[in-house]
Amino acid sequence: MAVALARTGAAVVVAHHGEEALAEGVVSGIRSDGGVAHAFDANLAAVGANRELVDFAVDELGRLDVFVANAGLTRWSPFLEMDEATWDEVVDLNLKGSYFGAQAAARRMATQGDGGRIVFSSSVTGLVAAPNLTAYSVTKAGIAHMARVLAVELGANGITVNSLAIGATLNERNLRDDPDYAEHWAGVIPTGRVGEPRDVGAALLYLVSPEAAMVTGHTLVVDGGWTAVGNVPR
Repeated sequence: MAVALARTGAAVVVAHHGEEALAEGVVSGIRSDGGVAHAFDANLAAVGANRELVDFAVDELGRLDVFVANAGLTRWSPFLEMDEATWDEVVDLNLKGSYFGAQAAARRMATQGDGGRIVFSSSVTGLVAAPNLTAYSVTKAGIAHMARVLAVELGANGITVNSLAIGATLNERNLRDDPDYAEHWAGVIPTGRVGEPRDVGAALLYLVSPEAAMVTGHTLVVDGGWTAVGNVPR
């Protein structure tokens, strides 16, 4: 997402939490292509950290036009075995963090007076039920509805709010879970292939573009048609 935005000419802040090498790798890549990028370490489950992130972006870049609430985590657990600490960990980052990150961003955008774009990372698991992902799925379903209600509240400020329901995507975390992730998921996705980060980046670019000025409160599904069938690999 950060790379896709930077390639359009956007100056970006790459937020991370304790993943300095990964974040600096993204920042270095953007800078080597002539772009402007900074890394910022923050635990975005904390309300104050979201405000600090927005303040940092404005201090470094001068203004804020786009806020992507992408921070999130997954915890696998059967419903009957879910404990309070795990529930709180997932909800605090995925849902509360996204909510107060958007609030901090929207306050700044409203002050600037010329609108803005907020995009949440939801998931296909917020649309289709999947076992052992109750906490995660509930937060992702909540994020999709959060985009709708915030779109109503922020429309008068010229701020659009949308979410991306991201499907099976080839990334480092998924490959750690399953080294044959691409092969396994390709067999159950109508397009015959797993998603790639560039697919998500392209969808994001549309939602933050001038062409999407009348698209708000919407969840754009990026899953190769998987939610039409909902099958999972064995």
